[in-house]
Amino acid sequence: MKTCRTALLALGLTAFAGHAQAQFIVQGKSQAAQCYDHVISGNNGSRTAIKTCSEAFKDRLSQRDYAGTYVNRGLLYMRKGDHEKAMADYAAALELKPGLTQAYVNQAASLIQQKKLDAALEALNRALEDKESPTRADALYNRAIILDRKEDYKGAYYDLKTALAIRPDWELAQRLISRYDVKLAD
Repeated sequence: MKTCRTALLALGLTAFAGHAQAQFIVQGKSQAAQCYDHVISGNNGSRTAIKTCSEAFKDRLSQRDYAGTYVNRGLLYMRKGDHEKAMADYAAALELKPGLTQAYVNQAASLIQQKKLDAALEALNRALEDKESPTRADALYNRAIILDRKEDYKGAYYDLKTALAIRPDWELAQRLISRYDVKLAD
C-alpha cells in the first residue's frame, strides 16, 4: 500500500540567498516514488529523472500522487532551467489539487528566478493562506527574499523571524536574517 506525506527541502539557488523549494513525497516502488527519489537526491533535471517522472503518469496513481508527481517533475524542470515546463507542471498540480501549497511555493521559486517578483508574491500569498501548511516556513522565507528585493526590509525581517519560529534550526534562514541590523526606534 502506498502512502503519501509532505516534506520540505531547502536548497541554495541564487547568489543573494537560496529560495526554499517543496517537493511532494511519494513512497513505495512506483515510478512516482522513483521520481521523488530523484528530486530528494538533488538531481538537476537529468533526462533520465524527467523521463521517470513522465512515465509515472502511466501508472495508476491517486489524485494526490498525480499532483505530487507534477510538483516533483516541475522541480526537476526548474532545476534544469526550463521554467516554462516547470510552470506548466505546477499549474497541472493545482488543477488536480487546488490549494496545494508545494505547487505555489515552487511556482514562486521559479518566478523569483525569472525576476517576476509580483507574480511570485501572489503565489506565496496563496500558499500562506493555509495557516497549517507544511510549506509555511518556506513560503515565508521566499516572501522575505522578495520583500528584501523590494526594499521592504521590515516585512522581510518579520517573515524571516516567523519562518525561524517554525523551523528554528534552519541554517539558510539564519544566514539571511543575520544580514539585518536591527535598531530600536527612538
